Amino acid sequence: MAITVPPSEVESFFGGFFPSIQSELGNIKLPKDLSPPLLRKIFQEQGYTYPRKNIIFHCLKGGAAKTTLAYNVSFRLAQLGCRILLVDLDKQANATYSFTTEKPKHVFVDVVLNKCKVSEAITAVDSFLHLLPSSLDNARLEMELLGRRENPRLFYRNLFAPVRDNYDLVIFDLPPDLSHNTYLSSLFADIICVPTTPDEYSVYGMKLTLSSLEDLKKEYPDLNHEVLVVWTKYDGREKSASRYITDLQDLGSARVMPFIIRSDITFKHAQAQGKSVFDFKRKSNAKEDMDILARELMGLNDLNKAGTT
Repeated sequence: MAITVPPSEVESFFGGFFPSIQSELGNIKLPKDLSPPLLRKIFQEQGYTYPRKNIIFHCLKGGAAKTTLAYNVSFRLAQLGCRILLVDLDKQANATYSFTTEKPKHVFVDVVLNKCKVSEAITAVDSFLHLLPSSLDNARLEMELLGRRENPRLFYRNLFAPVRDNYDLVIFDLPPDLSHNTYLSSLFADIICVPTTPDEYSVYGMKLTLSSLEDLKKEYPDLNHEVLVVWTKYDGREKSASRYITDLQDLGSARVMPFIIRSDITFKHAQAQGKSVFDFKRKSNAKEDMDILARELMGLNDLNKAGTT
């Protein structure tokens, strides 16, 4: 899989962030498609530093689009020159099978059991996007993690230490549950994205997720991870959707994102074809919204605000 960006997308994308970026692009003979190394070079020449963070997509309620967001945002970030490791920790392995139909040789539980090194479990989707895949074998993960006596704060940090310097962002797709696995992942995270659909059950699951994260901070007062609530599957034709989003703006220490991920058939088409929404040339709400989320995680939305003030 080759991850590239059409020049038409990039020119309009760059225009709002760096004052000299369009003149820079004007001096470059653009190829048919722009590669991640070229985009990374352009960004860095403008003084941008790629963030080094661990990000998890976590919500107790299934169907909130965790995997959809984790998969598509990883793809977009890689397009924009981020070195990405996507870690699939859900035994359903939907993120994994978005990239391949083959059962992986190694999954995360094999790393925990010392059956392989973490580097041996990682596969390259593209030079800028790597995957630590999952399968039903990870159904044993919880049992194996509970038997460990290592320091919880250091467990994932030590496990990923041999490869961590290879990536800017490590992104976890978690299963929809409260477990020792999600506990350890939350301790490792710098950013916790909580996708939430505007309906009663999803909102309840989101509140339980936030409550569990507050309990974690009580246990570890020095934790400084950022919690972001992302509204997903928004359909403006549903009055109840607007009500939930309007009413639930104050969620304690969690920050509600000032944008939404709209319902779009493009997500279903992409999933059915084993593609990212960015593999489709036509414009769509899906591409626009996932691009905004990717910019947020890269810190580019803040740059945009700074450039307009």
